Amino acid sequence: MKTRFKTFLAISAFATISPITMAEELPFEIGGHVRLNYSYRDWQEPALRDGLEFESLRLTVSGEYEKFSYKADYRWYENTDFNTVRYADLTYTHDEYVKVTAGITKVPFGLLPFASNSFWFSGNYYIGFEDDYDAGFVAEYERAGWSFQAGYFLNDEYNNAGKFGRYSFDIADDGEFRNQEDGQYNVRVNYTGTFIPRSLTEVGASYQHGDVLNLDTLNDGDMSAYAVHVRHIQGPVKLELQYTDYEYNLAVPEGQTADRLALSAYEAPFLIASAGKTYLSNLVYTLPYKFKSVSDIKCYSEYSRISPDIDAGRSSTQWVNGCSFGWSKLFVYVDSIQGKNMWFAGGSGIGLDFEDFPETTHRLNISVGVYF
Repeated sequence: MKTRFKTFLAISAFATISPITMAEELPFEIGGHVRLNYSYRDWQEPALRDGLEFESLRLTVSGEYEKFSYKADYRWYENTDFNTVRYADLTYTHDEYVKVTAGITKVPFGLLPFASNSFWFSGNYYIGFEDDYDAGFVAEYERAGWSFQAGYFLNDEYNNAGKFGRYSFDIADDGEFRNQEDGQYNVRVNYTGTFIPRSLTEVGASYQHGDVLNLDTLNDGDMSAYAVHVRHIQGPVKLELQYTDYEYNLAVPEGQTADRLALSAYEAPFLIASAGKTYLSNLVYTLPYKFKSVSDIKCYSEYSRISPDIDAGRSSTQWVNGCSFGWSKLFVYVDSIQGKNMWFAGGSGIGLDFEDFPETTHRLNISVGVYF
């Protein structure tokens, strides 16, 4: 712990160097955050129910040289005691229309850059379909409101299904359900235009297909998923909708059920249904006023539902209501999360009937971060 604390102090001191000095001496930009988190969980025992803790430290590096640009994001999570890469990639910009990115980079799927606005993301994040980063490359073409993306990913960011300390939710080897990502391609198309006066609307579709290696049989199964999405912005109001359908066909050992698989992130493996549909609906209001100190005030209501397509399934839901705002270099999220059979909100997994009690949970979360 002392070593981690000294490292934190050293990095914090380095990050507080004058931006002018850093710009003069370094050929790249450094950013990041330091965050505290307060959480109240009504399903926990009284001694663990609430508390304030140091949540995470993030460092980012970015820069560019001629037609190349690069960026990386690395994080230390104190509350779950692990550190991990989020992304680290290199982009070649051919011209104003075409660019190619390679490395540990974002998987182009669904609403981008995020399918949510809250600190907790949507239910899709927890099953690997939002803010997911894998090792591969993505080619992108943008012109006249259209965006086309195609990517291939060799494996997850660590190529190690037994490593649970990671940011993205990936297929895991939990010792019983032993699978690993083994190659995946993605295609996404999106159009942004003005269909209604004084508004902006995005419509798009995504497709994903990949091989899934079973580490017991050493045979490949596969997975596929597709999504359609809409984002409409009318003045201070934003509406986001997404439908996703996914299915895993697993090459499991004889006698093992194929209706579930393990995922992991944040040092915690858990099980999800191997087939299902997800529904996302977000309504966001951004306060259309400027204040001297407070900025980016917005409130949101975000609903996610994962409906399994298996006999032993039970739907999982997450409903987040909250607001966020900036204050100088501080950024604050205040979220009220209601979960039902939902992992990370009191549930044992997602889309499976674990007979958890209580069935519906409530979590109050306040995140206060210094962003630099």
